Amino acid sequence: MIQTKKYSIAGMDCGSCAVSIEMLFANQPGVKSAKVSFDSKEAVIEFEDQAFNPDNIKKLLNKWVIH
Repeated sequence: MIQTKKYSIAGMDCGSCAVSIEMLFANQPGVKSAKVSFDSKEAVIEFEDQAFNPDNIKKLLNKWVIH
């Protein structure tokens, strides 16, 4: 089943940050779409609940911040 969740994302400094995070999410197995807005500091992720664990969002963001 496909689910959609919205997340707040703090720490983005520019539109390029939003694009990088969007690409990070979109390339995860099970993610159908990812939209990240720099203006609203939010991400909307559509994913297959059997193929993607939304608890991984924090891990992905920590990985992005480190690099």
